[in-house]
Amino acid sequence: MKHISLILLMTVGIAGPFAAQLGAQSNAAATDIPFDFIVSKHTLPAGRYEVQQWPGNASLFALRDHRGHGIFVQLANNERGNSDQPSVTFACYGKDCVLAKITPPHSDTAYGLSRNSIEKNLHHTLGMSSMVSIKLGR
Repeated sequence: MKHISLILLMTVGIAGPFAAQLGAQSNAAATDIPFDFIVSKHTLPAGRYEVQQWPGNASLFALRDHRGHGIFVQLANNERGNSDQPSVTFACYGKDCVLAKITPPHSDTAYGLSRNSIEKNLHHTLGMSSMVSIKLGR
């Protein structure tokens, strides 16, 4: 009986992290971003991206391109979101666009950057900007 219990515990211990990772991927959504954009002072190219809210830290997101390359971004400002309209929003100043906000699927909270954080990502202060939102899908 001890042997069966030990095998069961080992199986759960080994499979647990994989099950958690599979569960974490279920909250991922994808979108096509038609322009280069800045995230945490890194410029990412236009393309298809998967956006995943990190389990255990609601304001931490992973963005991955089609090759699996990605970046983590911490978005601190919580705002009222719409769970029926998941999206990524960019603050665009001319040709420079900065990730400004993510509204994840099934969430009433949107996570974003302050205006100061956006301008720090651009390394300078600019005047008028436009906000561009792109819908997230499965």
